[in-house]
Amino acid sequence: MISRDVLVDVIEYWEEEISRAKVIQRDILDDIKKTMNMEEITVITGIRRSGKTYILYGLFKQHGGLYINFEDERLIDFSTEDFERIVSIAEERGTNILYFDEVQEVKGWEKFAHRAHRRFKIFVTGSNSKLLSSDYAQLLTGRTKTFVITPLTYKEFLRFRNLRANRKSLLEYMQTGGFPRIVLTGDLSLAREYFERIIYRDIIPRSDIRYPESLKDIALYLLSNVGKEFSYRSLSRITGIKHEVTLRNYVSLLRNAFLINIIPRYSPSIKKQESYGKKVYAMDPSFITLGKRISEDHGRILENIVFNHLSKRYKDIYYLKNEREADFIICESLKPRKVVNVVFDVKSDETLKREIASLRYYGKKYQVEMELISLFPVSVPPEIKHRLAHHYLKEF
Repeated sequence: MISRDVLVDVIEYWEEEISRAKVIQRDILDDIKKTMNMEEITVITGIRRSGKTYILYGLFKQHGGLYINFEDERLIDFSTEDFERIVSIAEERGTNILYFDEVQEVKGWEKFAHRAHRRFKIFVTGSNSKLLSSDYAQLLTGRTKTFVITPLTYKEFLRFRNLRANRKSLLEYMQTGGFPRIVLTGDLSLAREYFERIIYRDIIPRSDIRYPESLKDIALYLLSNVGKEFSYRSLSRITGIKHEVTLRNYVSLLRNAFLINIIPRYSPSIKKQESYGKKVYAMDPSFITLGKRISEDHGRILENIVFNHLSKRYKDIYYLKNEREADFIICESLKPRKVVNVVFDVKSDETLKREIASLRYYGKKYQVEMELISLFPVSVPPEIKHRLAHHYLKEF
C-alpha cells in the first residue's frame, strides 16, 4: 500500500519531467488522439523503448490529466487498493484523464480499469503483446482500443533527424535503426542494453523458462539470420532442446515481447504452411548487429526494413519458395495480391535477371502485381514496378 503523500510526490515529479521533455510528433499520435472521447480503454503496447511513454507525454501536454509511471521504484508496493487514492487525487484536480505507464507491473489492474473506464478516460501502456492476456483481462473484452508502437519508421527517422529522403539517410537508418534514443544520440550500444532488458526483464521473470540461456541463444540465432528460412529442427541443434513444443513456446515469447516477427512460407493450404519453414525479421534493424554475423549483409537489413514497413499496411504477408524464391507475397487472407523482391545492390546482370525472373514467374502464376525495391536505379521490364527504397519507404 502506498501513502497518499508518496503518490502526490510521484505525480508531481513526473509532471515536472513531462514539462521539460521535448516531444516529437509520431505518425500514430493522431489516431490515438481520436480515442480521447471514447469510453474504451486505450491500450498502447509495443517493444520496450519504442516511444510509448512519449506518446503519453504528448497527450498529457495537450490534454492534461494525471500520469503514473509504474516503473517508479517508489511504487514497488502499489496494489489495486491504491487506485482509489489516485481517483481521489484526480477528482481533487478536476481531471478525468488517467495515464498508466507500464501498467502490467500492477497485478489485477484490469479490475480497476473495468470498474472505472466509464468515469475516467484511461490510457495504459505495456511492453508485451500479452498485456491483456491474463484471466482478469477477459473483463475488458470489447472495452479496449489497442495501438502497437514500433520503433521509428524511416519517415519518422527523417523527421527526428531533420534529414531528407535519399540513399545517404537510408543507409544511416539501416545502421542505427529506429529506437528514438539511439536515433537522437547515435549511441548504438543501447541496442544491446535494450535486448538484454527485454530478455531478462520482459520475458524470463514473467514466464516459466527452464532454459533462460537457450532462450537468449535462440534470439541471437534468429537475429543473425533475418530474411532466411529456419526450422525448429535447426533451433533444436543449436540449443540441445529436443522438445519442439518448448522451442515453439520460446519463439512465441520472443514475438510477444516484440523482439522478432515470423512469417510463413506461402501455400493456399494452411496445413502445408505449418509443415514448411519460417522466416524471421527483427523488430528493429539495430538488433541485427547483435547476432553472430561474419559480415554485414546490407541486403538482408534492407529486406528487414521493407518487411517492417509492409507489415504496417498489410496483415497477410508470406514468402515464396517453390520452383523459385521471392521475398514477399502480399495476400488478402490466402488470395495473392502482390509479389515483392528487395535488392540492395545488383552487382551482376545474373543477380538482376534472377530477381526479375522470380517476379515474372510468380506474377504470371498468381496474376498479381510485381514490384522490385532497390537502393540503386536498375533497368526492369515495364510490367514490373521499380521503386527506389528511400522514396518507397518515405510513403509509409
